[in-house]
Amino acid sequence: MSYLNKTRLVFAGDFQSDVSTVNNDVRHYDNATFEKRFQDFSKGEILNGWWNPIGSGAFRLINCRVKSVFIDGQMRKDSALNLVIDGSNNRVGGKMVDLDPQFQMASAIWGLTIRLTDGQRDFLVGQFEPASFRDIMFGRRQKARASTGASAAFQSVLTNLQWGNDLEGSSFLEELKAALPKENGKLSIRFTTFGYSTDKNDERFTLGKVIGAIGPYYENEPHSFVLGRRMVPNLDKDTGAPLNKINFFDALVNEQENSVSVDLGNALPLNFDLTLQDLGELQLAVIDKNIQESQCLEEGIEFVALGSPIPYHKRPGWLYNTAGIWATSVDAEQLEYLHENPLALIQRLDDGRGKVLVRESIDGLFVRADKFVQRVEPTETAEIELFASRYGKPLPNTSVSIAFSCPDNTAGGGSPKDPAPPQAQIPWTDWPKSALKNLPLTLTTDTAGKAKLSIETEDPGNPRGYIDGQIYTLQYSLQGQADSQKQSLDAIYVLLFDAYAIPVRPTWLEHIHPIFQQYGNLYPIMSKRLVDLGDYDSVRENRAILELAFSLDIHDPNSMPVTRDLSRAKRVTILRWLQEKSTDGSYVLRLGQKPSQAEGRQTIEKTSIPSLVLESQDTSAPIEDDSTAHGYQNLQIALRRIQGNS
Repeated sequence: MSYLNKTRLVFAGDFQSDVSTVNNDVRHYDNATFEKRFQDFSKGEILNGWWNPIGSGAFRLINCRVKSVFIDGQMRKDSALNLVIDGSNNRVGGKMVDLDPQFQMASAIWGLTIRLTDGQRDFLVGQFEPASFRDIMFGRRQKARASTGASAAFQSVLTNLQWGNDLEGSSFLEELKAALPKENGKLSIRFTTFGYSTDKNDERFTLGKVIGAIGPYYENEPHSFVLGRRMVPNLDKDTGAPLNKINFFDALVNEQENSVSVDLGNALPLNFDLTLQDLGELQLAVIDKNIQESQCLEEGIEFVALGSPIPYHKRPGWLYNTAGIWATSVDAEQLEYLHENPLALIQRLDDGRGKVLVRESIDGLFVRADKFVQRVEPTETAEIELFASRYGKPLPNTSVSIAFSCPDNTAGGGSPKDPAPPQAQIPWTDWPKSALKNLPLTLTTDTAGKAKLSIETEDPGNPRGYIDGQIYTLQYSLQGQADSQKQSLDAIYVLLFDAYAIPVRPTWLEHIHPIFQQYGNLYPIMSKRLVDLGDYDSVRENRAILELAFSLDIHDPNSMPVTRDLSRAKRVTILRWLQEKSTDGSYVLRLGQKPSQAEGRQTIEKTSIPSLVLESQDTSAPIEDDSTAHGYQNLQIALRRIQGNS
């Protein structure tokens, strides 16, 4: 049941995502051509370091409070109401991290602690398992540009739960605790972020709104999505954008409890003031499976209503008090009809007729990958589990195909209108394909509708020159399912690191400085507030704190680098250099010798990626100019790469 369980709490408030934007342009990773102005704010069409070059990467929940609690599906008064949903009280907040500058459409939250507290006592503490956003929609907030108009959802689990000794007489918290297994209990959490500000002159700069829900997690469920019934918007044939500005969303039919739940928290369009746009009277319903997709655009569709109309526009604050979750009971006849017929969101018309705004996927087919973002060391194997279903039931013995996307050299750049772009070339992605073994292939789901993808790897051979590793996009599709029935970014993303020979005695000039200088370039807040990573003396002075940060587990919010894009071999090299001692117990911190001029030239030449012979690709689609946020442009590039899969 996940967070849609009949026992759940709802919270709402603000969030901060203080991302650094110097790393939004992959060309800034090239030490040989990096310019100091890339650490400055953008000025007009000159992007420099984009809209927040001084970002720390911090992610925080701010002013978040419990807005409602549900027991047995009913909203209840409870002492848990108005408690604070907060982060850690003894360490820094979480971190918002892109997978790679050439794929920024799966930003993840790492190292986040979730606390339920009254400010004096903690009633519940859990660790948020790192998760990337899904179902991002640009243009959800009307009259807002790019990231300021976007909305996306993070779903994960809370682990290592610690319950307070005194739950202050909260029936809800007692029910929630009792719903979990005594051993290894987890909670399911999902929150939606929107209304984000990228304007440095705005008092809400780097802040946005968040709504969310927490409920029990049951074993064998996916961590990052609801294994239910997928609601697919009608798409504009010319632009591919959702009609009625409604996003994909999920529904769940619970046959044991004769109920249906839907999550509209990331679905319904928003006005500029972040209230829900009025779409008229909306009704959850079932329609006949023989109604064609084209007919859904017509008015007068017959339907079987489920419950009363959704009160999204009649109750002030409905979105923030419910997180967009709405549920209703269904009778035996309706439940039977649901077995082989699609759900739909209907706009009821005055004379009782209806128009389908969103309907369930054709034939109820659904497939999605859990843990779809992978960071992989060369020669290691990545494991991804995929779940397939039909009308919410596991779909056994069906085929799921896995395919590469075409190599691409447009991702991770800035606006084509920038009069002073970086000099480095944009590297090619998604090659060499030989680095991901035994692909493409076709999997078969088991009796539970699951298929496990195991990707064996080898050293990609530094195909991108000035940036470590390679980024791959893998497409998956369910037998019989049309591409239009999947959210456009539903894919598997793999960052495969380069092999790196760990030196016995690493030195600053040969091994450490090239790595540290890159991070120092990309994250100037580090140099300005703590340690100049490009300066030997500064690093030597701060040796102890660097040793601590580089030795922390990747899940720790203080782990360096914040972007989690350092291979294990390079981490070992850095720690070996930081920890080497002389016979008298002092730290050596070997300086070494500068590479020869010939070696230096080879390093610079390696930033020029060789040409590839590629399949014909359509690159005629315009790239939106957006100097205030990296999102929309990279979305268009990601879509072109995905749609041109080979």
